Amino acid sequence: MARPNRSRDKVLVAAAELAAERGVSATTVDEIAARAGVAKGSVYYSFPSKEAIFESLIDEAIARVSGRIRDAREDAEPGAALDAVARAMLEGLEANPHVAKVVVGELFRTDRPWRATLAGHRAVLLDELGAALAGDGRPASGLDAAARLGALIMVGFERLAFSPDRTIDECVAAVVSGAPGTAAR
Repeated sequence: MARPNRSRDKVLVAAAELAAERGVSATTVDEIAARAGVAKGSVYYSFPSKEAIFESLIDEAIARVSGRIRDAREDAEPGAALDAVARAMLEGLEANPHVAKVVVGELFRTDRPWRATLAGHRAVLLDELGAALAGDGRPASGLDAAARLGALIMVGFERLAFSPDRTIDECVAAVVSGAPGTAAR
């Protein structure tokens, strides 16, 4: 069994923190190495370029989210798939807020080398949301799934940034059913 590459993991954490603070373009490899507490050579041992760092960060993050929501959908009680998927996605966002901020910030950038990777993962997320909608007997077009994805992203960041007193249950209700009383305070 191969040893885990702890320097690689530290680099990804540092890259996410820095990019969440100031953006991908303004983050340098020197800053990533310093924040990670590793030599610059260690960064380049694990990643050939800054672009490769962020492509890996985005690729791994969205793969985790896709797996999390797929598992939630598959394990959900009949009629509760969207609720389970929304909860899983919001909990994932909360568990990794720096990474989530980077991914969301890059989601609609068309000038990045990881655009194709991101587009492929976005399609998987939309398919999972569409399957959850269909499983609950709701409209399940690509646009319906995209609307739920947008709502999940906005409600999740609203909770993290402006309404930390909101519960995940309130946020799920707002996304799933638009329940009254869940608007931002």
